[in-house]
Amino acid sequence: MPLVLGERRLGVINLVLFTPGRRYTEQETKYAEELARRVSFVVEHARLYREAQGALRARDTSLALLEAFLAASPVGMGFLDRELRYVHVNPVLATINGKTREEHLGRTVHEVLPELERSTHVEALLRGVMESGEPLLNRENVVPARPDIPPRPVRTSFFPVKVDGETLGVGVTVLDTTEEKRVEGGLRFLAEATTRLSSSLDLRATLESTARVVAEQLADYCLVDVRSEDGQRLERMAVAARQPGTSPHLEEAMRMAPPPRPGSPLWEVLKSGRPWLLSEVTEAMLDTAASQDEHLRVLRELRPRSVMMVPLIARERTLGVLTVLSLETARRYTERDLGFLEDLAWRAALAVDNATLFQQAARAVEARDEFVAIATHELRTPLSALSLQLVSLQRAVDAGNMPTPERLKQSLVMAQRQTERLEQLVNHLLDVSRISTGRLELELEEVDLSEVVRRLVMRFEEKLAEAGCVAVVDADAPVRARVDRLRVEQVLMNLLSNAMKYAPGQPVELSVARQGTEAVLGVRDYGPGISPEAQARVFERYQRASGRHSRESLGLGLYVARQLARAHGGELSVESTPGQGSLFRLRLPLG
Repeated sequence: MPLVLGERRLGVINLVLFTPGRRYTEQETKYAEELARRVSFVVEHARLYREAQGALRARDTSLALLEAFLAASPVGMGFLDRELRYVHVNPVLATINGKTREEHLGRTVHEVLPELERSTHVEALLRGVMESGEPLLNRENVVPARPDIPPRPVRTSFFPVKVDGETLGVGVTVLDTTEEKRVEGGLRFLAEATTRLSSSLDLRATLESTARVVAEQLADYCLVDVRSEDGQRLERMAVAARQPGTSPHLEEAMRMAPPPRPGSPLWEVLKSGRPWLLSEVTEAMLDTAASQDEHLRVLRELRPRSVMMVPLIARERTLGVLTVLSLETARRYTERDLGFLEDLAWRAALAVDNATLFQQAARAVEARDEFVAIATHELRTPLSALSLQLVSLQRAVDAGNMPTPERLKQSLVMAQRQTERLEQLVNHLLDVSRISTGRLELELEEVDLSEVVRRLVMRFEEKLAEAGCVAVVDADAPVRARVDRLRVEQVLMNLLSNAMKYAPGQPVELSVARQGTEAVLGVRDYGPGISPEAQARVFERYQRASGRHSRESLGLGLYVARQLARAHGGELSVESTPGQGSLFRLRLPLG
């Protein structure tokens, strides 16, 4: 019997009799036909049920995927029906609106966010989208502030949801643009800050501008500490407060604070070149930071809540440290704030470095101009004196008045001195050129340095007498070293000449000793001495003494002398106390 349902053939039922002589009757055949018809219905119903179950499973899978997609989406998404009531809201949109998903479902925008509806008339826009069938994309709005929730900028899009041409409602996407706006504002601020920081090439003005810029954007207080020229300490160069009225408290606290010391956060940032973040300043930390009870009182009045320190780095050198403090209870610095401050500090460091380089270049130009003027004067002086001696002798010869032997001797001695002075000046200039170009060569030989010192003193006997100086030599024992004799003599001549120039009428002590693998030669005078600040610069090019001797040299002698010492693998140093003279030590390797 065929299994047929309408025009569809579903299968066949086979009925078989094995009883001999037995045949199906007409009545049994009708029963079989009815059975086949009913089986067809059962088979079809089973097929339809199976397909329905499959469709339900597929629907559930699709709904689960859609739900998972909406829940994981970083964008707020929702659907409103024809009555503009929320049917679906994902977690992001619920968070943006500051309400739970349950508080949305079945309610209108006006019921969920009356403040937003009053300010932007969202429902009218939704109705317009549903009626026109056209989407409304990328509208910039602000979700108004509510208790404990700050205002939030968003970008919204509305679009009609249609099935078979029928509009079922309106879909909504909302993107929180808080971070985007923050980044845009930060980049805009950094661009403006770069312009402001580069507006001046004066170092102090640049540092003060840095402090003001940081205080305006990121801090209640900003401090800028710069490494000193000797690199051994920090100098506070600029301080700025967002509120001018709080500046006196900050200045008082800074006045009482001890200088940065090794192990302190400020010093560690300077040494390591890495930033430091303290999100929460505790009372115990204030107690530790205070140097005295009064200092603690001032710190408690300031009550810093959070602190960041970042290094000012330019050309792989740490120039100083930028410190910011927040006083707001709700403001705690984060890693994101630290990254922003590092970006700003990088720009500030470039501006500071440019200002420093400009100052150095300006000083170099000034020193060069002064050097040219002095060199011209110094070279002209011996030439003029020599020319006068020669002209005087020439006139006497032309007039037939031959000079007496005594006068001729005096003229020759004077000419010799001027020639020696001229030669010394020219040699200094040549040595500077050789040192700068790396062409300084040494002719090494085994030399007794004690003998060199004794011979030098003998050569200078007349000049020492003229200066009223007595040479006291401690060089009895021979000290042999492999050196360039003429270059060592040049260094000692420079030191001895300086001693006679700056300490006339005072004894000059010269010594030679052996210390381990080095020979140490000392020249001590009892002149005015050298200040600690000047000692750091006395071996630099074009550095001259102050006072009446300031224009009597090119400022190259000690520079050349130290470079000659270093060319030997040694060193030239000075120890001096103002008012007690100076001791120059020349150290040379023996081998």
